[in-house]
Amino acid sequence: MIRFYYLSVIVLFFYSQILYTQTATVAEINELRLREFYDTEYITSTLVKLTDKDNGLCRYFDISAKHSRVSDFSTDVQIIDLWSIDTTQFTSKFIRQATIPVGGPVGYPLVIGELNNNGRLDIAGEYKLTNSPQLATSAIVELQADSAFVLQKIYADTDSVIVPLAASDVDMDSLIELNFRYGQFFRNYESSHPDSFPNVFNFKHRMWEISSVVGSETFTDLDNDEFTDVLYLGDDSLPPGSRKVYVAEYNPSINKFEKRFSHHPTPTWRVSGFSVGDFDDDGYKEFATASAFGDVYVFENAGNDTYVQVFQDTITASNAYLTTETNDIDSNGKKEFFVGGSSYLNGYGGNRFYWFEADANDHYQKVRSIFLPGTNILGVSELYNYDVNNDGKDELVFSFEIGLVILAWNPGGYFEVLYLDWWENLNQKIDSITAYDLFNTGKLDIFISVLDIGNQPRIKSFYYRNNLISGLESKNNRQAVHFTLYQNYPNPFNPSTTLAFQLFITQVITLSIYDINGKEVMRLIENQRFAPGLHQVVWNGLNHNGKEVSSGIYLYELKTRGFRQVKKMLYAK
Repeated sequence: MIRFYYLSVIVLFFYSQILYTQTATVAEINELRLREFYDTEYITSTLVKLTDKDNGLCRYFDISAKHSRVSDFSTDVQIIDLWSIDTTQFTSKFIRQATIPVGGPVGYPLVIGELNNNGRLDIAGEYKLTNSPQLATSAIVELQADSAFVLQKIYADTDSVIVPLAASDVDMDSLIELNFRYGQFFRNYESSHPDSFPNVFNFKHRMWEISSVVGSETFTDLDNDEFTDVLYLGDDSLPPGSRKVYVAEYNPSINKFEKRFSHHPTPTWRVSGFSVGDFDDDGYKEFATASAFGDVYVFENAGNDTYVQVFQDTITASNAYLTTETNDIDSNGKKEFFVGGSSYLNGYGGNRFYWFEADANDHYQKVRSIFLPGTNILGVSELYNYDVNNDGKDELVFSFEIGLVILAWNPGGYFEVLYLDWWENLNQKIDSITAYDLFNTGKLDIFISVLDIGNQPRIKSFYYRNNLISGLESKNNRQAVHFTLYQNYPNPFNPSTTLAFQLFITQVITLSIYDINGKEVMRLIENQRFAPGLHQVVWNGLNHNGKEVSSGIYLYELKTRGFRQVKKMLYAK
């Protein structure tokens, strides 16, 4: 049962003995887990740096508890007491099926797709068998015809390939690539021939000029110029005033990425995570990020390779690294993005996140906030958007070190718990969640990646089959890794328009046209296999019966296994 309250109500929570009252000291972290999984460093008396021992990824945590006063809660807050919910009601919704010997580290879901053109799905992730002090490497497992997962390739150069970031075909030569994080670089490996896994070093991009920590690499196309961009963040070992947020773009003339934009957020520059989308629906993409002290920054594309900061705000939450975008979940015609982090209510710690929505061009308002008491306030948590119940609306998926929470928006005006699972194996720490329609059932299955100090392999993922009752097609927030659907041209149009899309890996796709009521008007491509690269299709404004459609707004949808993207166009007679 969900319990939600507003600020006019005094709220008291009582938790079981496995929880503790969370106060702003390092003692609130389980010491055994802290020593095993992280190196800890005090930057100041109230700022702690946690570095993952397996891959070197780090984050900063504000432990000052400055957001602990009830008077700080200025917007309506829904409080969901997860610890009062009977989790047995969820046991049949996702069924554990298999263990896979690769995992996604914090902030980096598994890379899933067809990586060697043999008709079988592949999964790339971190790979580490033992509890040795060496850093992890990367590997690929493949889904076989008998539903078994078989290890196919290990990237043995542990000094070079640690975290798989994204599949791509940035040079558009129809050869699949994998991009890997290592230190302050990322490396691009390309397939030597169409039927091989990415196995040949292609190029590298230096994300920072000195030895430091980088993160939040996000591959997308921010300026709609058909060249792949990558967002990322610089981190520590930097003097005051150093810039932190970067955009780099692939330059085919030199076969590598070049930095196009850099910015030093102020007043606080310790930021992490990105949400990406055209949040104010003005035709230009934005990306949002937030800081250890609750500062929220929004940047917008202002033309080819040009970006500006257009918005700044502050939320009542520290360590505001939980961020994702959603696809108009309340059906009011506006996309949303969410930002959240550590917070307190009446002395109880947890995670609080805010719903942002455009109220004008380049301006955003806090619509509401949600507080989840008892969730690990100084653990490393992540927030994703996956349509796991297949209703056409994104759900919010949280991975806490000790649990998985999925929240779905109810048209009645509140979030409800769609799924909840507290992790019982205390030797394991949840790092990331990946969702993918593994067997083309129309439902997104879930992969829970963990670090395990008790049993080999140390890094692994558990595959859960989706057993939910579902409705509409699904959408995955990793879609930018696999394809980009461009705006049609011309728009408005008469009598015809061109629909263009770019595939980063070989995929079977469907491209359909719908009227504003959701009725299919024309199917231009149906379950056809396309190679990586840029593709174009012309629609002449005719329906299935060869008749000219009427004037108005139409939707065009590009769909592949587990992914879909929709855009609007206007037909004007």
